[in-house]
Amino acid sequence: MARGTQLSALVDALRAEIVASTNVSMGVNSLPALHHILNRTQSWLWEKFDWPFAYIERDEPMVNGERYYGFDPEIDFGRITESHVKYSDSWRKLEYGIGTEQYNSSDIADGDKEDPPTRWRHYEGNQFEVWPTPSSNECVVRFKAIKKLPKMINGSDVALLDDNLIVLFAAAELLSRAKSQDAQGKMSAANELFTKLKGSGIKNDVFTLGGGLPSNQGSFLNGARITPSTRV
Repeated sequence: MARGTQLSALVDALRAEIVASTNVSMGVNSLPALHHILNRTQSWLWEKFDWPFAYIERDEPMVNGERYYGFDPEIDFGRITESHVKYSDSWRKLEYGIGTEQYNSSDIADGDKEDPPTRWRHYEGNQFEVWPTPSSNECVVRFKAIKKLPKMINGSDVALLDDNLIVLFAAAELLSRAKSQDAQGKMSAANELFTKLKGSGIKNDVFTLGGGLPSNQGSFLNGARITPSTRV
């Protein structure tokens, strides 16, 4: 099992998994088709779980009088998990949501500006807005998010997820299309590996199969995780 495997190696592995049971006339040995299913499979797996190694942090310097900014191109702005603003050498939480209440108290349209911003929201495409509008160039906004998954195009492009995981799920789909008896076995192996990798990715978290919460202490749901509560 490995991450960082080249697309060409993934194709070879996928062919090895399906060659004994797949009818060539179905076109599954077509290189573009194999590239497509490997990319789609990795993309699906990327969306199914917040992989710990997939997180990135990106900073955006604030500009005096500017309320709108563009997200860093590597950030998946639909999967932002944390947002903070640095002001006077201190990081502070940046809350989500800007509405009428905020604009009534401070609106750049009326010439209002103030440091530091305390809230943000998505704005038209890959932009975001901060509130209140900064009154200096001294603040920095930081987002923590899952990064966008790059598409594998050339044979030397590498996968970001485990190679066996991608290949097993892709093979299960192709074998199912071919009505092969091997399909269910591949799917079972793929799901078992998926569960194992997710479990190893959530370190030091207590979880119960079936969705139950730990009963020995208070807990709260934090995304895909169950985190012990610090409240007494």
